[in-house]
Amino acid sequence: MKAILVLEDGTVFTGKSFGAEGEVAGEIVFNTQVVGYQEILTDPAYGGKLVAMGYPHIGNSGVNDRSQESDQTHASALVVKEYSKIFSNWQATGSLEDFMKKNKVIGIEGIDTRALTIHIRDHGEMKAIISTEEFDVEKLVQKAKGYQEPGLVGQSKSEIRSSKSETNSKSKAQNSKVIINLGVNNSTLSRFPGATVVSYDASAEQILGMSPEQVIVSSGPGDPTKLTGTIGTVKSLIGKVPVYGIQNGACVLALALGCKVSKMKVGHHGVNHPVVDPKTGKGEISAQNHSFGIDEVPAGIKVTHVNLNDKTIEKIESKDGTCVGTLYFMIDERGKLPAGYKLV
Repeated sequence: MKAILVLEDGTVFTGKSFGAEGEVAGEIVFNTQVVGYQEILTDPAYGGKLVAMGYPHIGNSGVNDRSQESDQTHASALVVKEYSKIFSNWQATGSLEDFMKKNKVIGIEGIDTRALTIHIRDHGEMKAIISTEEFDVEKLVQKAKGYQEPGLVGQSKSEIRSSKSETNSKSKAQNSKVIINLGVNNSTLSRFPGATVVSYDASAEQILGMSPEQVIVSSGPGDPTKLTGTIGTVKSLIGKVPVYGIQNGACVLALALGCKVSKMKVGHHGVNHPVVDPKTGKGEISAQNHSFGIDEVPAGIKVTHVNLNDKTIEKIESKDGTCVGTLYFMIDERGKLPAGYKLV
């Protein structure tokens, strides 16, 4: 079936649909990684995004029961050069297209994703719309411009709960960690087994009443500058408990510390993003997914890592080292934090 992608600036791409049919608007971003489309679709931090994959062949390995970042899809659409109708992988339980149909995610294939990526890189991330029903470009441009991002973080509201628990003594020692849920994914939960997960609108008093040894502000979707309540909560926690922010959570922490945060022209979405400590020259290879960045830091806040691609701030620390924010997540090949890498 014919499908069309229209950007708010009037740029048009036509192709064929796969997955669900219909019409969906959102912000379009490009992702640079070769694998991981299932993780992308189910990561809450991609909520409301139309995700264009830079790698040209998508769907080869199907989907499975182990690669979910949450129990549902969050990205609104997938844009690819070529969808593979044949999949083969020992873990696969079904095709990407069937998965997208089941979860009502629209896909468009057969477009020049390289041209689309270059356009976004040059003109910035913007609103867009994909349709298999309407092909009047002017009407679609107006619909795209009229898109208003919903309160995506509010969809992550949850009752107090624990992440995957374990009974050994090591996990018991970690149980005093608290995760503020802005849209936490399973990868983060797996790094903090036994942690208590609280809603984004939990109060500082409620969190401190749990006597945590550390508070983690998770990644998530949307505009972190609008989370004034959470920013106030984190501000109240500073100095009373170590705080670690991840991606959008790092932006919330940065705002609580008095930093300036704003929308990036082109966000970071993908893997193999190089970050470096400018003092030592030591580099790290990271995974990232954020459209907002830290522009300025006040006195007393250290910038410890920057992005080698665009020189943006990647990691900040408070002077006493009790507050750390990373706009990336870096793990070694065994899925553990490398030796010497501290979260607090």
